[in-house]
Amino acid sequence: MKFVTTRFGEIDFKENEVLNFPKGILGFSQLTRYMILDRKDFAPFKWIQSIEDSNVAFVILDPVQFFPNYKLEINEKELEELNYSNSRDLITYVIVNIPHDVALASADLLGPLVINTKRRLAKQAVMPESPYTTKHYLLDELRKRERRKQLDRKKASV
Repeated sequence: MKFVTTRFGEIDFKENEVLNFPKGILGFSQLTRYMILDRKDFAPFKWIQSIEDSNVAFVILDPVQFFPNYKLEINEKELEELNYSNSRDLITYVIVNIPHDVALASADLLGPLVINTKRRLAKQAVMPESPYTTKHYLLDELRKRERRKQLDRKKASV
């Protein structure tokens, strides 16, 4: 199948590559079918592209790449909607906002996208009891990580 997007031009895909979000993504509940586009030139980021509206695509990433201690805290009832049998079938991404000033790029850790890779069923979960917010700055996290590494090196050399 083919779909023409505003960002990527024409993309080819197979029906078994489509992710179904029965409730959509917040603010886009009418759009339920998406594809993940993994472009090596954009790593570690990926895109999730609506195949119902060529203008709708979000930058996503595996939150653990920037936030190694990130923990998914979703109640079991909400996870049951994904109809999974093994938690290894579930993967998590978060939506990234990249403004004109790229130094202010942030990840929404409060509303992760959870995907059942076996059934191609997905949802955006909201974690209201979570310590996370909708804006965790990526550059700040990288700086914190670098400071921790420097401190660890200093401790090791003493």
